[in-house]
Amino acid sequence: MPTAARLRIAFLTSTDPRDRRAWSGLHYMLAQTLQKHVGEVTYLGPVSLRYFFALGDRVNKVVGRFSQGRRYHYSISVLSARLYARLFGRKLRQGQYDLIFAPASYTEFSYLDTKLPIVYCCDSTITQLIDYYPGLSKLLPVSKRELAYIEQRAIDRADLLVYSSHWAGNSAINDFGAPAEKVAVFPFGANFPIVLPRQEVIHRQPRPGRCELLFVGVEWVRKGGAIAFDTLVQLCARGIDAHLTICGCVPPAGFEHPNLTVIPFLDKNDPEQLSRMVQLYRNADFFLLPTRAECAAIAFCEASSFGVPSFTTDTGGIADFVENGVNGYRLSLAAGGPEFAAAIAQVLADSELYQRLRVTSRDLYEEKLNWDAWGVSVNKLLKSRFKHTETG
Repeated sequence: MPTAARLRIAFLTSTDPRDRRAWSGLHYMLAQTLQKHVGEVTYLGPVSLRYFFALGDRVNKVVGRFSQGRRYHYSISVLSARLYARLFGRKLRQGQYDLIFAPASYTEFSYLDTKLPIVYCCDSTITQLIDYYPGLSKLLPVSKRELAYIEQRAIDRADLLVYSSHWAGNSAINDFGAPAEKVAVFPFGANFPIVLPRQEVIHRQPRPGRCELLFVGVEWVRKGGAIAFDTLVQLCARGIDAHLTICGCVPPAGFEHPNLTVIPFLDKNDPEQLSRMVQLYRNADFFLLPTRAECAAIAFCEASSFGVPSFTTDTGGIADFVENGVNGYRLSLAAGGPEFAAAIAQVLADSELYQRLRVTSRDLYEEKLNWDAWGVSVNKLLKSRFKHTETG
C-alpha cells in the first residue's frame, strides 16, 4: 500500500545551518526540527557574497558622508538577490527535492528560477523592521523601497508562509497582500538544551521578602536594560530585597548597584557555562525583559520551560510568546521602572497567583513553546500541502 514518505527538503540559507549562532540559533533549530519531524534535510548553505559585501561596506562609507549617515542596505538588494539566485540555482540542480524551506532568506530566493514549491519561514516582514530594529534604521529611501520590493517578490513567489507570530503573519496579509490561506503561524521553541523535570520547577516560591530578577540579552539598549535596572532600584525603594542578574551584555557606566550581578557572556555549548545558566533560571523568580523592539524572543520560551513568569513589553511578536496572566505579563511600551516594579510587587505579594503562574508558564511551554510542538504542526501542514508518496 502507498505510504507517506519523508519529504526531501532543500534547506536554503546563505548562513551555515550547523552554526548555532546563525539567526540567533534559529537556523540550526529549524533544520534539526525538520529533520526530526518532517523529512530529509539537505543544507544548501552556506553561500558567501563576501567580496560583494566588502565592496558594499566601502561604498557606504562614502555614501554616509553625503547623506547624514544614511546607508544603502546592499545585502538586501536586487543585485545580491540575483547573485544568490545563480548560486542556489546551481546547488538545487545537484539534488532531487520535494520542496525548498527558506528561513529568513527572502533575498536568497526572491529571484530563484525553480519549479519547486517554496516555504518561507520568518519572524517578521521587512516593513515591520525598518526603523524598528537598529540594524534597519538610517536607510536611504531608495534602499527602503528596494527592501520592500524584494520581500514582495518573495511573498508572491512562496507557496507557503510560516511565521512565528500573528503580528508577522498579519503584516504579510495586510502589507503585502498575501492570501490568508497561504499564511500559517506557529511560535518558535526554546533554544535551550536542558529541560528540567516539571515537578522540579513549578513548586518553587520566592524567599520571603526577596525577589530574584533575571535579564538575558546581548543588546543593552534594544532589550530595555536601563528600564530593567530602574525596576531593580524601584523594588528596593519599596523595601523589597530585589536582586537583578544581567546575562549577555555589560551595562554602560553609571549603572551600578550592590544588588546587581553582571555576567557578560555564557556559552551554552560549554557544559560548565551551560550549568551556570541553568542555575540562573532555577534561581530566578521573574524573567525581566522590557524590550523596545522584538520579533520573537526565544528567551521567553526558555523562561517558561523553567516555570519562570516573564515581565516584558507589548511590542512586536511578543504576544504569541508571553500571554498575560499565563506565563507572565506584557506592559505598555511606555512603561518604565516604576510600572514594572509595581506589577512585579503585586504578583510577589500574592503567593497563590505566583504559584499559578509558575504552573501555567510550564504548561504553555509544554503545549506550544517548544520545538517538538512546532515540528508536529509544521509536519502536518507540509504533508497536507506537498504530498510525496512511495509504495512499500
